[in-house]
Amino acid sequence: MKKLIAVLISGLFATAAFAQAPAEKAPAEKAPAEKAAPAKKAPAKKAKAKADKAEVKADKAEVKADKAEAKAGKAEAKVEKADAKK
Repeated sequence: MKKLIAVLISGLFATAAFAQAPAEKAPAEKAPAEKAAPAKKAPAKKAKAKADKAEVKADKAEVKADKAEAKAGKAEAKVEKADAKK
């Protein structure tokens, strides 16, 4: 449970770091050729969303591994307890 809380807190720190990234400066004068520039930002947003999904997936895998490790530890403790009773 402690590891889960630690993972969640670290996720909050990571999102806070991304949220504080400086905004891009807008140019003083927009040329007609630059009107197509917002269309180029869409792939960047998609890439960022894809990266975020990958990060979430990695976090879920880490939590799953932690649960499996804890389950294995409980099983070992149960066996040791049964051996101690003999």
